[in-house]
Amino acid sequence: MKLIEKYLPADYSDSVSKRIQPTEPLSPDHIFEEMFCDFPKPVEWLFKFRDMIVKPLGLQRGGGFRNLISERNNEEIIICKNDKHLCFWVSIYCSLPEEGCQEAAVTTVVKFNNFIGRIYFIGIWVFHKLLVKSLFRKAIKQLK
Repeated sequence: MKLIEKYLPADYSDSVSKRIQPTEPLSPDHIFEEMFCDFPKPVEWLFKFRDMIVKPLGLQRGGGFRNLISERNNEEIIICKNDKHLCFWVSIYCSLPEEGCQEAAVTTVVKFNNFIGRIYFIGIWVFHKLLVKSLFRKAIKQLK
């Protein structure tokens, strides 16, 4: 069972995955580093813009993703952020190698705590979908 499954059901969830044949076995740490530790400049700008917008709503701002790791095992890392308006969990999953192939996936799970959380998520949903897919594809391309 994947670690992320204990946070379901949720108000929102999505996932992007790919079956890969890496030259060397990958771990969730490899994918995490590529996706969440070195953002392209436009992504950094979007995070700064988001922080500016959410400040009046009392949402938590800033900070890196490394300090949000809440649990892990050999195949999965869970990033968690709890806020008074919403909670989200992100799973970075990488199966153990089997016949030279691995399954890699990033799954997001969100639970809304109140109406402001719903409004906030509506505002970032499109950016979330585009960014996660783009960062995941970039990470897989870099790691092949």
